[in-house]
Amino acid sequence: MRRLVVAAIVVGLVLAMTGCSSSSSTPAAPPAGAAAPVPVAAGSSTTLPTMENRSENETTTFAPFPTGSTVPTDVAQKITVDKQPTLIYFYDSTQQASKEVRVIIDAVRNQNRGMVDLIAYDIGKYVHADADGNVTIDDTLASDPAAKAAVVLARDPAIHVSFTPFIVLTDGQGYIIYKHSGLIDQAFLEREVLRAAR
Repeated sequence: MRRLVVAAIVVGLVLAMTGCSSSSSTPAAPPAGAAAPVPVAAGSSTTLPTMENRSENETTTFAPFPTGSTVPTDVAQKITVDKQPTLIYFYDSTQQASKEVRVIIDAVRNQNRGMVDLIAYDIGKYVHADADGNVTIDDTLASDPAAKAAVVLARDPAIHVSFTPFIVLTDGQGYIIYKHSGLIDQAFLEREVLRAAR
């Protein structure tokens, strides 16, 4: 009698173990009340989150950088003579956004050493924009030739700085390939710097 009971237990264990191993190959049913995952259709695109506090007027362009006596000599040397990709930064040192963009510019340049030169102009104390974006120049500008050259460059139609901070990026051919005003995303600026250095 004991042998029959032991045999029955052994058979039960064997059946239980084979049942476990066969059930592990089949997917488990979702628990009751759980939502089934929604399949993604082929070719569908997901909407990327929008970045806050970023300017929407990012422009990619391909236009010759201005030349002539109104362009400061250090800018003309780098862009038209040396053919060095250059980032020209117009900013207002009293503006928080200008400080934040400078940190981003410095981080991109540190990660990509030697790829792009930087020329920065603090035009905040000489140039003021009203609510409509119209730019006026302070009368004290005439007493500072370097500031005057920077403001004349900023007002050139090819550059047209109407808001600070403002970035102009040129490539090795002396062409403007990118302009941006306001806060900028670091990864986006890095991509444009790499494009300028190609």
